[in-house]
Amino acid sequence: MINLLTSTKLSAQLFRNFVLGGTIIASVSYLATFTSPVIASIWWSYPISILPSIYFMKANKKPNIYIAKFLLSTTFALVLLLMCTFLLSHYIKNNSASSLTMPIVKSSGWWLIGSVIFYLFITKSGYSKYFI
Repeated sequence: MINLLTSTKLSAQLFRNFVLGGTIIASVSYLATFTSPVIASIWWSYPISILPSIYFMKANKKPNIYIAKFLLSTTFALVLLLMCTFLLSHYIKNNSASSLTMPIVKSSGWWLIGSVIFYLFITKSGYSKYFI
Protein backbone atom coordinates (compact mmCIF):
# COMPACT_ATOMS: atom_id res chain seq x y z
CA MET A 1 0.00 0.00 0.00
CA ILE A 2 1.20 3.50 -0.83
CA ASN A 3 2.17 5.69 2.08
CA LEU A 4 0.15 8.80 1.21
CA LEU A 5 2.17 11.04 3.49
CA THR A 6 5.57 10.40 1.97
CA SER A 7 4.96 8.94 -1.48
CA THR A 8 6.24 10.90 -4.48
CA LYS A 9 3.63 9.36 -6.77
CA LEU A 10 1.51 11.94 -8.52
CA SER A 11 -1.74 10.55 -7.12
CA ALA A 12 -0.43 10.75 -3.54
CA GLN A 13 0.83 14.31 -4.06
CA LEU A 14 -2.52 15.39 -5.47
CA PHE A 15 -4.37 13.67 -2.64
CA ARG A 16 -2.26 15.52 -0.05
CA ASN A 17 -2.97 18.85 -1.82
CA PHE A 18 -6.70 18.03 -1.93
CA VAL A 19 -6.84 17.22 1.79
CA LEU A 20 -4.86 20.30 2.76
CA GLY A 21 -6.95 22.54 0.51
CA GLY A 22 -10.15 21.08 1.90
CA THR A 23 -8.92 21.60 5.45
CA ILE A 24 -8.14 25.24 4.70
CA ILE A 25 -11.56 25.84 3.15
CA ALA A 26 -13.28 24.09 6.03
CA SER A 27 -11.40 26.17 8.61
CA VAL A 28 -12.25 29.44 6.82
CA SER A 29 -15.89 28.38 6.52
CA TYR A 30 -16.02 27.50 10.22
CA LEU A 31 -14.40 30.75 11.32
CA ALA A 32 -16.64 32.88 9.08
CA THR A 33 -19.79 31.12 10.24
CA PHE A 34 -19.16 30.69 13.96
CA THR A 35 -16.63 33.33 14.99
CA SER A 36 -16.06 36.45 12.89
CA PRO A 37 -15.94 37.24 9.17
CA VAL A 38 -12.94 39.48 9.87
CA ILE A 39 -11.00 36.68 11.58
CA ALA A 40 -11.92 34.30 8.76
CA SER A 41 -10.83 36.77 6.09
CA ILE A 42 -7.52 37.38 7.86
CA TRP A 43 -6.91 33.62 8.10
CA TRP A 44 -7.93 33.20 4.46
CA SER A 45 -5.53 35.99 3.39
CA TYR A 46 -2.47 34.04 4.52
CA PRO A 47 -1.18 32.27 1.41
CA ILE A 48 -1.32 28.87 3.08
CA SER A 49 -3.24 27.46 0.13
CA ILE A 50 -0.35 28.25 -2.20
CA LEU A 51 2.23 26.39 -0.09
CA PRO A 52 1.11 22.92 -1.22
CA SER A 53 1.29 24.12 -4.82
CA ILE A 54 4.89 25.24 -4.58
CA TYR A 55 5.89 22.06 -2.73
CA PHE A 56 4.12 20.08 -5.46
CA MET A 57 6.10 21.95 -8.13
CA LYS A 58 9.36 21.37 -6.26
CA ALA A 59 8.59 17.67 -5.79
CA ASN A 60 8.09 17.48 -9.54
CA LYS A 61 11.50 19.02 -10.16
CA LYS A 62 10.44 22.51 -11.23
CA PRO A 63 13.35 24.93 -10.81
CA ASN A 64 13.18 27.78 -8.32
CA ILE A 65 12.95 30.36 -11.14
CA TYR A 66 9.80 28.62 -12.42
CA ILE A 67 8.25 28.62 -8.93
CA ALA A 68 9.22 32.27 -8.46
CA LYS A 69 7.53 33.22 -11.74
CA PHE A 70 4.41 31.36 -10.64
CA LEU A 71 4.38 33.30 -7.37
CA LEU A 72 4.94 36.62 -9.20
CA SER A 73 2.07 35.80 -11.57
CA THR A 74 -0.10 34.95 -8.59
CA THR A 75 0.76 38.25 -6.94
CA PHE A 76 -0.47 40.23 -9.93
CA ALA A 77 -3.45 37.95 -10.48
CA LEU A 78 -4.62 38.87 -6.99
CA VAL A 79 -6.13 41.94 -8.67
CA LEU A 80 -8.55 39.51 -10.33
CA LEU A 81 -9.36 37.97 -6.95
CA LEU A 82 -9.90 41.39 -5.45
CA MET A 83 -12.20 42.42 -8.30
CA CYS A 84 -14.18 39.17 -8.23
CA THR A 85 -14.57 39.18 -4.45
CA PHE A 86 -15.66 42.84 -4.41
CA LEU A 87 -18.20 42.22 -7.17
CA LEU A 88 -19.47 39.07 -5.45
CA SER A 89 -20.03 41.09 -2.27
CA HIS A 90 -21.79 43.83 -4.24
CA TYR A 91 -24.05 41.41 -6.12
CA ILE A 92 -24.96 39.46 -2.98
CA LYS A 93 -25.73 42.64 -1.03
CA ASN A 94 -28.00 43.89 -3.83
CA ASN A 95 -29.60 40.52 -4.54
CA SER A 96 -33.30 40.42 -3.77
CA ALA A 97 -33.52 36.65 -4.24
CA SER A 98 -32.29 34.24 -1.60
CA SER A 99 -30.22 32.28 -4.11
CA LEU A 100 -26.50 32.90 -4.50
CA THR A 101 -26.45 31.53 -8.04
CA MET A 102 -26.81 34.79 -10.00
CA PRO A 103 -24.30 36.77 -7.91
CA ILE A 104 -21.78 33.93 -8.39
CA VAL A 105 -22.48 33.74 -12.13
CA LYS A 106 -22.18 37.52 -12.58
CA SER A 107 -18.95 37.88 -10.59
CA SER A 108 -17.49 34.78 -12.28
CA GLY A 109 -18.30 36.31 -15.67
CA TRP A 110 -16.38 39.46 -14.76
CA TRP A 111 -13.53 37.29 -13.46
CA LEU A 112 -13.43 35.42 -16.78
CA ILE A 113 -13.33 38.66 -18.77
CA GLY A 114 -10.61 40.06 -16.48
CA SER A 115 -8.63 36.83 -16.71
CA VAL A 116 -8.62 36.89 -20.51
CA ILE A 117 -7.54 40.54 -20.50
CA PHE A 118 -4.80 39.81 -17.94
CA TYR A 119 -3.52 36.82 -19.93
CA LEU A 120 -3.56 38.69 -23.24
CA PHE A 121 -1.82 41.69 -21.67
CA ILE A 122 0.98 39.52 -20.28
CA THR A 123 1.45 37.44 -23.43
CA LYS A 124 1.05 40.24 -26.02
CA SER A 125 2.84 43.12 -24.31
CA GLY A 126 6.29 41.60 -23.85
CA TYR A 127 5.95 40.96 -20.12
CA SER A 128 5.71 37.19 -20.47
CA LYS A 129 9.43 36.78 -19.79
CA TYR A 130 8.72 37.82 -16.20
CA PHE A 131 5.73 35.54 -15.78
CA ILE A 132 6.09 32.49 -18.02
